[in-house]
Amino acid sequence: MYFLSISILSANIGINNNLRTVFKGMSDYKITLKPVYSGPALEIPKGVQLPEGWSLSWHQVETWQAIQDPGIDVIFNTAMTGDGKSLAAYLPVLQGECCAIGLYPTNELARDQDTQIRGYIAQFQPPNDPRVVRLSGAELEIYAENEGLRKGAAIASRTGQAEVLLTNPDLVHYLHRGAYLIPGDSPDKLWGRIDKDFNLFNIDEFHVLLAPQITSIINTMLLIRCTNRCKKFLFLSATPDIQLIERLEKAGFRCKIINPIEQNKYQFPDTPAQGQQLHSQGWRQILRPTSLSFIPLESGLNTAETWLREQRDLIVKQFQQYPGSKGAIVLNSIAAVKRVTPFLQEVLQPYGLTVGENTGLSGKTAKERSLTADLVVGTSTIDVGVDFKINFLIFESSDAGNFIQRLGRLGRHDGYESEGQLVRFETFTAYALVPKFLVERLFEGDSPPLVTNGCYQRPFFHNKISEMYRQINDFRGYYTRWGAVQSFWLFYQLGDRTIQQQYAESRERFR
Repeated sequence: MYFLSISILSANIGINNNLRTVFKGMSDYKITLKPVYSGPALEIPKGVQLPEGWSLSWHQVETWQAIQDPGIDVIFNTAMTGDGKSLAAYLPVLQGECCAIGLYPTNELARDQDTQIRGYIAQFQPPNDPRVVRLSGAELEIYAENEGLRKGAAIASRTGQAEVLLTNPDLVHYLHRGAYLIPGDSPDKLWGRIDKDFNLFNIDEFHVLLAPQITSIINTMLLIRCTNRCKKFLFLSATPDIQLIERLEKAGFRCKIINPIEQNKYQFPDTPAQGQQLHSQGWRQILRPTSLSFIPLESGLNTAETWLREQRDLIVKQFQQYPGSKGAIVLNSIAAVKRVTPFLQEVLQPYGLTVGENTGLSGKTAKERSLTADLVVGTSTIDVGVDFKINFLIFESSDAGNFIQRLGRLGRHDGYESEGQLVRFETFTAYALVPKFLVERLFEGDSPPLVTNGCYQRPFFHNKISEMYRQINDFRGYYTRWGAVQSFWLFYQLGDRTIQQQYAESRERFR
């Protein structure tokens, strides 16, 4: 009996400790992030035509000028999330000046950008009325089958009908590697035409790309430079990869970094009155003030899922206390999403609230429907660059870039339209489900970088997250081991008998 009592007491202590951990995560690790305002351009460049009532930010004009500069090959735009990097990327297309390829790490982001670019075209009305084509592996399969074409012919057909091509880095690399050709085809049958027709290559959210993808992009850029020259490459990301920049400069590319933070083109007002003053001076609000709570979790496969089940009342309270709220839950595991979604549907259904699922395994219709739900539950398919109108966010993360990326989905809009009426958000609230060690590094110790109930500017906060989060293996050895194999294969193909004479000088430069 004595030993049994000790066991029960120990179990109760464990339960109480867990409850204290949850309570502490809900109260003791909470901060506020200040709103962010982006600085306006001092003047609009000559030749740029904007719709009535439109203006440009500083970084958008800087990007335009860098694209026009013949002395620059590669541009890195590091503007913060929500600051209109997509408009900066496609502004030359909207002026009727060039054709562009957009490379996106997820098909969901490409789909989101498709809608956004078509909206820009409708508003700008460029004289050439550019056509937008989205091309992924799945869409290529369907198109080829419906038209009775081989994949290579399908690619030639689709790309030949576009002034804006939206695809992914892998497909473009496979295309340059000759993966869609048949015996007897010239190695440049597909990429020769594409590299000549498109002047601007936009690589979006490149910080989420891994070493194999970065390697393929560098090799593709080298091949394009050696065979066509005079192409522009624009990398878009709020969290740039220094490794990539260093490797491109080592390869001889002339790079320019556009960094609004370094140029003091962001302001972080402390009061609404200060925000109003900035607005009257042409500054544009891109992120709203956000309440962020850190929830420290022990390591384990289902800890985030368990927390969500235990905190169902917190989710319900959000929608009851702030009617009209829209929320998102971003988890690392598809399996967890599959289990959590029906649970939350059952919890929220009595309140007339809808829950949608959005993962790599979700069908196209289910994905589109999920974005209109009151609460969407998903994985990285919804966190990489997709423009959400939400005021409530719960998210897991695996590294610093992942954390910053997912938090950046919140606070981008004042509200949303419903039946012709604007529903305004009252507050913006986020819960970060993070490893316990991260919370300890951020809030505990003799001089922690963050204090409970502190109020911080986003750049400072992002830097602390980057410093304190764990570093995941970035596989940098891939560049020298397998990157060279990729390079040699492209070099070898340039010596094919069908193009050997045509690309003799290009092959030597590439070698």
